Amino acid sequence: MAGLSIVVCLPPEASADVVAAIDRAMAPFEAQRGYPPERDQWDRWAVQGGADGFGFRVRPGFENDPRLIHDQPHWRLGPQPSPAGMCTGGPRELLDLAGPGAEAEVAAGRLWDLYHELRVQLPAPRPRAHFVARPENQVPHLPVGRNADGEYHLLPDPGQERAERQYGAQPLVRALRAAPYYGAGVVGRLPEMLPWFDLPRPAYVARRAEEALRQSELLTLDGWWIEWNSAPVHGACESHTTCPHDTGRDRWSRADMAAYLEHLPDGVIIVQLHCKV
Repeated sequence: MAGLSIVVCLPPEASADVVAAIDRAMAPFEAQRGYPPERDQWDRWAVQGGADGFGFRVRPGFENDPRLIHDQPHWRLGPQPSPAGMCTGGPRELLDLAGPGAEAEVAAGRLWDLYHELRVQLPAPRPRAHFVARPENQVPHLPVGRNADGEYHLLPDPGQERAERQYGAQPLVRALRAAPYYGAGVVGRLPEMLPWFDLPRPAYVARRAEEALRQSELLTLDGWWIEWNSAPVHGACESHTTCPHDTGRDRWSRADMAAYLEHLPDGVIIVQLHCKV
């Protein structure tokens, strides 16, 4: 089954039983219940995100606050603890919602500066496609094979792997990747990073800041299911055409969704879920 991530917003009184409150909030969007297609959204859900790094940062000083929420135990693997400084949710006042984006902007600016400083000192790098096209990297590849147990699994492409090593060995690429702020500052939407540095600095930083925004859907405090760049769906209404409510936005951007979370009252509980759909 496919999956999606969603952030659910709950009133402060939900702290008495967060799982039950999530169940009530998500109920209008359960699949296979005869709801209209726009409300037929999920088959199963779990409180999940903190353990794999896709949850929330905890504000400094609140790392041991008992109000923090962490992943539900995995049915087979057991407890799933969050890394230090991370959680799966909690009251908004305990969560560092703006920090990751601000850090990404700073790192992106530093990385852009480093690229333009080094480009006049080091040999001009070639794009990844140049190495992929080299004759020695045109190796016939069977992507699926059997492992030692006779099970099918994906086999690495030796030509692609060699091309990647050659690309990464270029002095400028190697220097960028060695920068301590590389991971937070690189625009990573495409395999080829170098063309992004041709953007003006503010545009490059804006691209990285956009990537740093949470990539989850959103269930608002008042029952709106929000997907990126899609018309919101209200849990109490049968369809878009008959819904009398108005969110004030026909389409929500990732920035709209991030701003919504940041401006919630302190006590509102925010929880990351993973859904099977």
